[in-house]
Amino acid sequence: MLRTPKKIVIVLILLPVMVFSLLLPLLERQYSLFLLNHKMDEVSRYLAERGRVLNHMMIEQADQLQFDCSEDDMHLMRAPKYYNHYVRLIGVITANGKSCSTVGVSLVADELEGVRIPATGFYMATTPAYEHSESELLVMYKKGGNLIYWVLYGGWGRELLKTPCDDCFYMTFRFMDSAFEHMRIERGDPAIATQSNRIIATMSNHDTQLNSEMTLSAAEQLHAYVRHRLVMWGLPLSLLAGLVMGFGYFMVRHYRNSIEGLIEMAIRDDEFVPFYQPVVDSRTGHIVGFEVLLRWQRGHEWIAPSQFIHVAESSGLIMKITQQLIQQVVEDIPKLQPEQWVSINLVAEHVETVALHDTLNALNWPYAHQIQFEITEREPIKNLLMADDMIQRLIQRGYHFKIDDFGTGYGGFSYLQQLQIDSIKIDKMFIDTIDTTDIKRNILESIIASAHKANVEVIAEGVETTSQVAYLAQRGVYLIQGFVYYRPMPIAQVLHYIQRPESADPERSA
Repeated sequence: MLRTPKKIVIVLILLPVMVFSLLLPLLERQYSLFLLNHKMDEVSRYLAERGRVLNHMMIEQADQLQFDCSEDDMHLMRAPKYYNHYVRLIGVITANGKSCSTVGVSLVADELEGVRIPATGFYMATTPAYEHSESELLVMYKKGGNLIYWVLYGGWGRELLKTPCDDCFYMTFRFMDSAFEHMRIERGDPAIATQSNRIIATMSNHDTQLNSEMTLSAAEQLHAYVRHRLVMWGLPLSLLAGLVMGFGYFMVRHYRNSIEGLIEMAIRDDEFVPFYQPVVDSRTGHIVGFEVLLRWQRGHEWIAPSQFIHVAESSGLIMKITQQLIQQVVEDIPKLQPEQWVSINLVAEHVETVALHDTLNALNWPYAHQIQFEITEREPIKNLLMADDMIQRLIQRGYHFKIDDFGTGYGGFSYLQQLQIDSIKIDKMFIDTIDTTDIKRNILESIIASAHKANVEVIAEGVETTSQVAYLAQRGVYLIQGFVYYRPMPIAQVLHYIQRPESADPERSA
């Protein structure tokens, strides 16, 4: 049986293929419509250009002809300017019955009966369609009993409609005037008109003397072509996308697993070291306590918490790390002053389970009057009933709790009430608003006022300047943690400071 990560990789590889397969009918129809409309635009542009050229050419040629089938007339009819790719045949029938054409033989007069185009001297007809041949458009001009006619090249339809695939389109062209309704031009595969899955595009032209309508349709042949192209390109691309997704997931998980493995080895090798950041009473400058901050020493390298804390928390390894950290703190506390407390950070799982309770119990409930715990507000406590029960058990043992990162997350003063906690730590994001116009400064003022009203101890963390210290002191906040006094330090450096008789100097940052 495959392990879950392998299943996920397989699903990620196959997912784009499955999505592509589900979307294939929709993509097929939309792409077919796109090709149909594109072909309609292509045909329309061709006809517009042909009409522009022929209109100018026919009038100019008719004005220059002598209508005597002379050498000059033959030269004029065969001139490339007039006998171009739009015209299959040009012919003349004179008033006295003489006839000639660009190919020598002329059409008979009976085939040259057309319908007059309104407001012009031109007439229009179609050549007869024999068996499976296609009729072609015939334009005539009469002048003084003479007649010139042009048989327009009808192969343009086949040439335009054969791309992107043969027999993919069927086009009909008709004039809206009832006198011309018998002049219907058809090009392409007529079987398309009877197929059930036909798609149609229609364009009407009202810009000339004759209103016309062109209809272009497509069915199974175009759908099959589109389906083949989509599968030919879409399947490999979707499979490639799946491979990229699967490989990406594998790499991310491999990296994450590698970090987890390193963390497990670090726990085994006691590489996690407690650093202590002093909390100072700004009125006296004395250190009243410390917050324990986790550091990872891997060989001669110090790894920043931001690179492993999230993985440690999401993997559950933070529980083992905290257990190890508590044991180290218990070893360090006797080196501190008896009145100095040490505060250890927790995650919600510590108080939502018996883990913390059992760890302290195994250590025979050490230093209850000095060890305190901080619960962050950034992540919610999901089981408040269990958390309340665990916290009250530990409070009864003499341990104290604080709400860390106060004002940034989920609990706020509701945690203080529900969990009966009487100490908060104001987050640095609010401290940074001091001496600024940031709107969050009003929140800082509100937190301080509400805490004093509720008789809750307030600690300001992330304090970096003496002006911030003064601002907080004016509002009755004297417990200060931050670079303005001390940076986090190992226990050896802590002992150096607490053994010195002088108070902390806020003018220098340690």
